[in-house]
Amino acid sequence: MKVLSISSQVVWGPVGNSAAVPALQAKGHEVLALPTITLSNHPGHGAPAGFRTPVDDMARMFAALEALGALGDLDAVLTGYFASVGQVEEVARLLDRVRAPFLLVDPVMGDHGKLYVAPEVAEAIRDHLLPRASCVTPNGFELSWLTSREVTDERSAIAAAHALLVPEVIATSIPCEEGLATLLVTPGQSHRVVSTKLDKVPHGTGDFLSGLYLAERLMQSPHHAFAAAMETLSRAIWRSAGSSVLDVAGTLHAT
Repeated sequence: MKVLSISSQVVWGPVGNSAAVPALQAKGHEVLALPTITLSNHPGHGAPAGFRTPVDDMARMFAALEALGALGDLDAVLTGYFASVGQVEEVARLLDRVRAPFLLVDPVMGDHGKLYVAPEVAEAIRDHLLPRASCVTPNGFELSWLTSREVTDERSAIAAAHALLVPEVIATSIPCEEGLATLLVTPGQSHRVVSTKLDKVPHGTGDFLSGLYLAERLMQSPHHAFAAAMETLSRAIWRSAGSSVLDVAGTLHAT
């Protein structure tokens, strides 16, 4: 199937499209990857060099792809990190034109109690992309911010997920008695996968999970896609123990 993936791109250390795209390709999907920003590395590894994709350039690329007919038969769109409000608005306009059957929104905006994008960018993601989404994949902080609700445990996370009014919600890093839970919440049910809380987890796990879930979801039901994606993510985290870089390539090769 054919997926347009719009997110950050880094040269070293798989995050953003560098994590999501391989997950999609490993399942045989054709991926058109468009970067919102291009960086040498994730800022968590040190000050990066790079540049944002100007909104005008993004619009011209979309227009060129549409003229080629490359976006006319999309099966899904994945969105991740955005560097500006203009980028979000341009993507929203594109979504209304291409009408892809499935939109996964990874609301990359913050963690550990604070936003790491400008508030107006977070608001644009909430206002322009969530109403169009088939699935959204927030961490606990992002879920709380998007719904203006406290998210402190699984019960409050499930309630907040329902408040988003998105058909499928994957909520990550939710505190639970056993450690941290990742939840799949749909209108009729919820599923959970629990993991031990680790002191250090490499950057990119959320991006990788979004790619893994979409790759599986295009072929099967939400529950089965969630189970398969979480199994692969768990292997990646295990393989990356002690490293600051997520082992995307090794995990996918070993699958």
